[in-house]
Formats: sequence, C-alpha cells, structure tokens
Amino acid sequence: MRTICLLLLMALLAGCSGEEEPATSSRPAGVIPEQQFYDYVLIESDAGVRHWVLESDEMQKFAGERDVLLVTVRMEFYREGEYFSTLTSDSGRADLQSKNVHTWGNVVVLTEDGRKLETEELFFDNESQLITNDVFDRFTNDDDDVVTGIGLEATPDLEYIEIKQDPRGTIHDAAGEGGGS
Repeated sequence: MRTICLLLLMALLAGCSGEEEPATSSRPAGVIPEQQFYDYVLIESDAGVRHWVLESDEMQKFAGERDVLLVTVRMEFYREGEYFSTLTSDSGRADLQSKNVHTWGNVVVLTEDGRKLETEELFFDNESQLITNDVFDRFTNDDDDVVTGIGLEATPDLEYIEIKQDPRGTIHDAAGEGGGS
C-alpha cells in the first residue's frame, strides 16, 4: 500500500513541475476563466450596418480583466454593410469596451479580390479602423507580387498598406510579360 501511495504522490508532483503553459495556451497558467462561451460571436455595427463580425471557437473571460481571450479567431470586415475581407488566427484578445482586437499565431488577412497578408501578430484598432504590428509581414496580391518587411500599418481591405522597416519585394510587370508595350 505504501508503494502505491508513494507512486501516486510522485505522479502528482511530476504533474506540478512548475513549468508554465506554452505561450500559445488558451488560458493563463493556473487561472480559471470566470465565464466561458463556445461558438462566440461579437458584431460591431452602427444603425444596423455591420462594420465587422468576430467569431471564435471559444471565448474566455477572466475576473478583473477587460479583455476576453479568444481561441481560433475569424473576423470578417464590411464597408457600408458589404463584405470585403477576413482575418483568421489561432488566438486573440478582444477589449469589449474599445472593441480593439489583438490576434496572434498564423494570422492571415484575405481580401475578396485575392490580396493576402500573412504574419504572426496583428492589432486591429476599432477607432482608426487600422491593422498594425511590429513583426515580419508578407503581402501578396492577385498578380503574385510579393512584398515583405517588418512592421506595418494597413486598412483591413489591404487597399492601403505601409511596411515600416526593411521593405523588399518582387513585382511582376503584367504589360512586360505578355509582350505588350
């Protein structure tokens, strides 16, 4: 009996090794959410006209925090109620008062016309309606032009995009490829 108790105690201690959960974990180490919702949807609209719709497989609200933690994020953007792009990521946080959203992990913004932004972290400011970051970004348009760099400021429709540091690109000249003038 002593041996079984000792083995159980060792197993419990091994499980409490003090190691933190990985940074990609859906919850802070040792903290249990106050509220937890599955298939969570948050809609930002004005006078019934959609600006964006945020969907998450799971939303966690922790005591004393304004932000909610999101597990798997899909955010669709609209202009005058018409869809134009989608942001997806592994995780995120949303401030329920300001409606600002921070996403991370395999972040992709894909526009209706085929432009694509790939990065590891992105911030959406609801007031300015801009997306920003300070990490590596890869932007591709429907002509297979590619621009990379560090840090950006852009609109969610990717009509305006400014790479902050070390911009590099490969731009294809459609007129030159087909022998046109």
